[in-house]
Amino acid sequence: MKIKKIIRLIIFLLCLCIVTGTGIFLYNAYHGYNINSGFTSLPLNYNPDDSSSSYSWNGADITVYGGFVKGIQKSNKGDSLVVRALSPLPSIAIENSNTSVQSITIDIENINPEFYASSIDKSLAPSRMAVNTLEFTLSVNVGETKQINPSQPNDTEDDNYVILGDSRDGYETFDKIISQVNALNPAFVIDNGDLVYSGKPNQYRIFDQMVSGISTTLCTTLGNHDIRGNGRDTYIKLYGPEYYSFDFGDNHFVFLDSSRGYAEKQAIPDEEYAWLETDLQKAQGKRIYVISHVPPTDPRSGIKPNEIEAYTDKVKKEGGFIEQKLEAYLEDESIDHGFRDKQVAQKFENLMSQYKVTTVYVSHIHSYFDYTKDGVRYIISGGAGAELLTQNSYYHYLIAKAGITNTLTMVQLPSPANLILQRYGATVSLFAQAMYRENQAAVVLFILGLVLLALLLLVLLFLRLKDRLALLWILIKDTGRYIAKRHRELYKRKDVQ
Repeated sequence: MKIKKIIRLIIFLLCLCIVTGTGIFLYNAYHGYNINSGFTSLPLNYNPDDSSSSYSWNGADITVYGGFVKGIQKSNKGDSLVVRALSPLPSIAIENSNTSVQSITIDIENINPEFYASSIDKSLAPSRMAVNTLEFTLSVNVGETKQINPSQPNDTEDDNYVILGDSRDGYETFDKIISQVNALNPAFVIDNGDLVYSGKPNQYRIFDQMVSGISTTLCTTLGNHDIRGNGRDTYIKLYGPEYYSFDFGDNHFVFLDSSRGYAEKQAIPDEEYAWLETDLQKAQGKRIYVISHVPPTDPRSGIKPNEIEAYTDKVKKEGGFIEQKLEAYLEDESIDHGFRDKQVAQKFENLMSQYKVTTVYVSHIHSYFDYTKDGVRYIISGGAGAELLTQNSYYHYLIAKAGITNTLTMVQLPSPANLILQRYGATVSLFAQAMYRENQAAVVLFILGLVLLALLLLVLLFLRLKDRLALLWILIKDTGRYIAKRHRELYKRKDVQ
């Protein structure tokens, strides 16, 4: 009777662990990411033609250049408008059309506070709210326009910026990079895509919390992993427009969305191409840097044509779920990681050459490549944490100087040995650690469920073999008694002799 009660209890606890763990996992994976308590996101209103975002708030018209209006933050002190920078030096104009004097509080996040504060009028006197956020409280009279207008640097030769890509679920490596970046104190950081693994809200939550510790401007673009599921919507809510540009001294930085380029024939939509060409025309005479995720051309040799749909259909017909995942993963490493349509790739490269782009920064391939094509330098840097399976790849990031085009420093981080077994072992470990970090409670419950399942199997095995085990126990006891008895007899005979 007791055994049956134990079995029922184990089955109940096992089912509870599985159901609860699955529920927590699904909740974490698909529940919308709330940025913080009291924060309300606003629909993105951004004009890429002049890099402006506008919003009417409490009778005041607020226009941001080089950033966007992200949302409203409620607190005990009152409401503040949150502006996220898309450039190191965003500017803001506040026009009061109300009938009374307005006190406007604006939080500018994603900046280097010291660098930004040194570039504006000292009378504005902002307060520092976080490692990358300044708060301004401005009194604006009726009909008056007040501006927060930082000055551009005259000389950018000593201004460093960092380039990295493909952090995805390599949280441990990305943590190290963030610490080193903060020690460098660059003017800004470029992350050229694949911020997360599969576009899920819990992955964006972890990434967002990690990069909130970067004490400078983080300029991002979309990767093919970022847009999985509803990832594009989450990205826009957190980091703004899919494409944009800004000036930094005599340098012009252009951020493009090529996230479709790996799976679709049209890597960059026509509307974005039209904007890009106009933007490049305006930037002539400056050093131009174009940032995107998928490279137009894969520089590796021996790669297979990118026929994703045909291959996926084949695997679905010929293999089960596990076979699909393993085969697709292995196949993916040797597929051409450039644009699927080579005419589209040629169009992009011709545009870069036509408008004398200095450097194109991309990632997508988890390695480092540096080559020049038709006068344009292409740099692939995909070593910010994702698995390393490309031969001779290693974790790294790059440091460049804004005013010097031929200076680039690579910083390498600890990487698994460049042997296939070690690399695959490190990949399995990376995925396991990421799964735990993204779903700690669910993973603990699943492990507990496995322990209970093992315990249940042992109990059932015991019941099945109970009679045999009883006989075995009798045999063991009898054998033990015989050995003890025989031992006493032998020693007693020895004593008599």
